[in-house]
Amino acid sequence: MQLSPLILKQYFVTNFSFKATIPDVASQDDLIKLMAGTHSNITTQVETAKNEENNRLWKVVLRVMVRPSEGSTFCPYVIDAELLGFFEVHQSVDESAIVDLVTCNGPAVLFGAARELILFNTGRGPMPPFMLPSVTFIDGSIENRKKAAAAKK
Repeated sequence: MQLSPLILKQYFVTNFSFKATIPDVASQDDLIKLMAGTHSNITTQVETAKNEENNRLWKVVLRVMVRPSEGSTFCPYVIDAELLGFFEVHQSVDESAIVDLVTCNGPAVLFGAARELILFNTGRGPMPPFMLPSVTFIDGSIENRKKAAAAKK
């Protein structure tokens, strides 16, 4: 194990809401059948900003939204969470690697915090707890953003 060159200085939950959907079922067996066909759509939005005076200090905002999947008849929770993190990039990181490090790893760190926030709170709800899957934010790298922009042309 080694420490990450992206140092989390502090993070905050700036918005959190979840709504439990109570299904109209007559028995626990009916609920289990309903849950078996449940699919949720998870989307994220990421914003990053560097400090104007120190390009090694960054702010990352991550929004995580959980909604019913298209065509799904049931979604146990509708969730909206927003986290704000402040990061510092270690001096050992080359200047050319800072943006990729922050845009790929900053949201991943906050996503792990969002996972725990959501799991804890939905664990107190009437439906089974909801756990976010493991994800990567590598699509936020400079190279992958250039490829995506070129594909849109």
